[in-house]
Amino acid sequence: MSEWVRAAREAKQEHNALKKEIEGYSYKDPRHSESTDESFRRLIADEVNKSRDFLFPMVEAAYIEQDTDDATALEEVMQWLDVFLLELGLPLIWNESADYRSYMKLIRTDVTVIKNARDLAKILGKMNDQVMHGKSGSVVRKCAQLKKYVSDLLTILKRRRHALGG
Repeated sequence: MSEWVRAAREAKQEHNALKKEIEGYSYKDPRHSESTDESFRRLIADEVNKSRDFLFPMVEAAYIEQDTDDATALEEVMQWLDVFLLELGLPLIWNESADYRSYMKLIRTDVTVIKNARDLAKILGKMNDQVMHGKSGSVVRKCAQLKKYVSDLLTILKRRRHALGG
């Protein structure tokens, strides 16, 4: 039994959830890894772009209100998302000597990245509703938390790129 098959069986629940998200989810060989990684990165890019879409009207509203502090904070979140998207453009490094632990780590990391990218879009969607209805509280404080969230997600993504020992 290959190391990939062993890991996929061991993490059956996570693996099945990922297969529902990404058709043909598999890292059993370079060809499958490349296809899976490309589909994974496209899925995450879609979620991050949803987050960016929520930011645009908030930035515009801040400028209309001449609230440069909020506008600047929101633009910084947008910049962090842009950095994330640039890093997301880099493919997974596949290594023929990847072992069971590497595959387990990759499966769990993929689940985490998908969950966190979706959570980020939900957070920004809710924040957008609040800002656009004048009930936002401290946008600058929320943006600091969002930058930390994106930074943490970026760190996970960078680790993911090297999860197979590359």
